[in-house]
Amino acid sequence: MHVDEFIDDPDTDIYASWFLNMKRLNASLQIKFERIIGEYKLFCDYKGKQYRVTGASRLGDIWIVENHDQVNGYDLRVNIEACGGFTNGA
Repeated sequence: MHVDEFIDDPDTDIYASWFLNMKRLNASLQIKFERIIGEYKLFCDYKGKQYRVTGASRLGDIWIVENHDQVNGYDLRVNIEACGGFTNGA
């Protein structure tokens, strides 16, 4: 499933959809809104381990990192259907 399909599906996790939609904005808008959206985090379970989600690609995959303090970049790029247990970490 392409990340945009996940975002558009009314039955997928609402917080994850909102967060990923923000990460799909073009870079100039992400920079502009960083003060507001930068405080939000998204985590997911992938292959039995919790990762932080740091972004979403126009190619359809999401970016995840093992280090929960890492804000940018990725360790892995995975299909969103391979992830579950979405949470904001609270």
